[in-house]
Amino acid sequence: MSGLTKVGSLPASDNSASFVRDRLRTVSVPARKLFAVIVREAYHGPIHPKPKGTASPPEILEACGLDVGEFYALLNVLRGAGLIRVSNAYPFEEIQLSPEAAEAESLAERCTHENIPFEDAFVKLVFPPSKRG
Repeated sequence: MSGLTKVGSLPASDNSASFVRDRLRTVSVPARKLFAVIVREAYHGPIHPKPKGTASPPEILEACGLDVGEFYALLNVLRGAGLIRVSNAYPFEEIQLSPEAAEAESLAERCTHENIPFEDAFVKLVFPPSKRG
């Protein structure tokens, strides 16, 4: 597991993902998995054009394999944890990371750049180390 750091071992001041880490610790593993899918689809999903950082329920449902009831239940958990926002009414919902969780985008980019599965970061809570410059 070289190149990865257990988030709990990072000092808070060195950890740019502290909000995301802290909030993900409060939700279930299925909710964490859904969050990882939302992050991926919001920035690399197949539906275009769409606002940057936005995912739609159809693309998330296709990518995650949950049934609709499970999806909306977990979406509410993530919204309650302050990790996402949902705008517009069904069936035109748009799902975005909350402003406080926006750091997940740079974390996802680091994972992509370092070939680290999103699941390691957002589900197992093992993040790539921050780059210092």
